[in-house]
Amino acid sequence: MQDLMNDSRSKLLNQLVGFLWRQWTSLGVPGNRVSAGGCLIDPEALVLITTELGRHDARLLDSSLDWLQANGRWVNLQRLKTLHGQWPNADPRVLGAFATVLAEQSTLRKWETLKEKRPQFAADHEEILSISSDGTAVPILGDPDARFRRFGLLRSQWKPRRNCRFPPPDRVENLLFMLRSLFGVNARAEIMAWLLTHESGHPAEISRATGYFSKSIQTTLNEMEQSGHLRSARDGREKRFWLQRGDWDFLIPRREPLVLPRWVNWSPIFYFAQRTLELLKDPVEPTASENLRAIQLRGFLDEILPRLGQSGFTTVLSAHRGMKGSELTAAVLKDVERLGILLDSDFREK
Repeated sequence: MQDLMNDSRSKLLNQLVGFLWRQWTSLGVPGNRVSAGGCLIDPEALVLITTELGRHDARLLDSSLDWLQANGRWVNLQRLKTLHGQWPNADPRVLGAFATVLAEQSTLRKWETLKEKRPQFAADHEEILSISSDGTAVPILGDPDARFRRFGLLRSQWKPRRNCRFPPPDRVENLLFMLRSLFGVNARAEIMAWLLTHESGHPAEISRATGYFSKSIQTTLNEMEQSGHLRSARDGREKRFWLQRGDWDFLIPRREPLVLPRWVNWSPIFYFAQRTLELLKDPVEPTASENLRAIQLRGFLDEILPRLGQSGFTTVLSAHRGMKGSELTAAVLKDVERLGILLDSDFREK
């Protein structure tokens, strides 16, 4: 059974890395994998998960850092820190090393705020940055990069390629960057993106989806309503807001028919995928009985189900706590396969 879990983990890891590549190339990283399934890309969630999973693909990690050197000012660092606290999807050491590199550029000095989280590592805790899918370290060439070594990570000297561009506005997946360029790197851009992709919403709902405080969302919505282009109505004790959609068609890339991106809450999906990788890698014991393994899997379900529910993709799971022994293990492996299918299809709606 553990061999099956190892195979599932290896396949899921490759599917996740391929999915991240497609999101980054949609944002302007050079590559031939451009496709994001019409789903709105969340740059902060993407940066965080890449610092963890990018360790399994050195070129992906370097390309994302190169893109950040060119476009880091369009990343909302306060939102990134909020998501990092809510969803532990990042490797804080890689994130700190990224911040150190980016802060060397005067236009990206604000990234220094992330360096405050720098963990302290003794010399004997150093490890190779790049690791293969089976967990073995990939040897480095030449002297280690001092900026990464400060965080206990050993890698070759990083040099920017400077071949990344601003996210192309003709791709609906990049709508958030068009909105940030119009409204600024703040909550207004996320609010507009959310309202454009939903019929209506109340502040608490939008707050949960975007990662901003509910009070800030409420205040901003009330201010935006005064423009006359935002509508509201009481819905019980809540106040719901919506856009006059036709007023904003100019924001959508010109296609026939007019197509809006789908809003996906990526942080809980990335958390689910990452925790699944950990689960498949670290069994209770290599020779554990199916009942003992089932106990571990039930604990995983107890943790993950409430969080995954925030993504809207709970239907991906067929496993449930009522299952026992090998039945539960088989269901979890089937769910891993379903997640991989969603990743390969870029979460396109069937």
